[in-house]
Amino acid sequence: MKLSPRLLRQIIIAVIFLTVFFLFGYGTKKLTETPPSCTDGIKNGEEEGVDCGLFACQNYCEPDLDPPKVVLTKLIKTGEGDYDFVAEIENPHAQFGASEVVYELTLFNGDGKELIKEEGMFYILPGQTKYLVPTHLTTEEKVQKVDFKIKSAVWHKLDSLEGINFIIRGQEYNTLGNSITSTLSATIFNDSDFDFEVVNIDVLLYNSQDEVIGVNRSDIRTFLARTERGFTVAWPFKIDGNVSRAEIHSSTNLFESANFIKRYGSSLEKFQEY
Repeated sequence: MKLSPRLLRQIIIAVIFLTVFFLFGYGTKKLTETPPSCTDGIKNGEEEGVDCGLFACQNYCEPDLDPPKVVLTKLIKTGEGDYDFVAEIENPHAQFGASEVVYELTLFNGDGKELIKEEGMFYILPGQTKYLVPTHLTTEEKVQKVDFKIKSAVWHKLDSLEGINFIIRGQEYNTLGNSITSTLSATIFNDSDFDFEVVNIDVLLYNSQDEVIGVNRSDIRTFLARTERGFTVAWPFKIDGNVSRAEIHSSTNLFESANFIKRYGSSLEKFQEY
């Protein structure tokens, strides 16, 4: 059916009117909406979350995940006014790890007076059980109460940890001739294709009741792929109780690109390829 000239003019006018109306409304919205600042702590503009969004702020919004779970904590007296501390922390998320977990550890006397407050940061991998081991906590008064809490976590998605593995071999715990100092020695094998700048080692000693009675920690630097390194940690004081077994936990920070020297057989020096 052929349109009459009058009807055709009416259709053209209607299309022009609707186009002008749409452009006017869109322009008014853009002029009146609050632009994203990405730094003001408020979700505004086209931000997908608070100060985040790939289009508005050129960053991703952190997932809304539960914080790492503190399973147990224990303060261990190592001398007059000296303490070590251990916290067992679980990451309930199988695909997300946290590059920065901020914690606060506070020690009090019997009157509730704050003796030591220590704030620090650690990483935790997807599904990992992490042992945080602050040592050499010193105070002139007796500690009666301990408060440990997770303050914040910065989450990242890691789809797979396949190919990252450390194997502990030949661990041996010994008490030296003075019956006071003791040591634990072992070797660790880097069963992966990556050279790492730092590998963290945490050691826990248990008595026959499966209670933690001693902790220690160490690092291995410049740990090459498919190589083995030995390490020893020492307790220059008498452990309170009989050591029934020892556990060694090793991990490395997969969120820090500088931690990956290179992949075996590759010229790449960053972990982004993984």
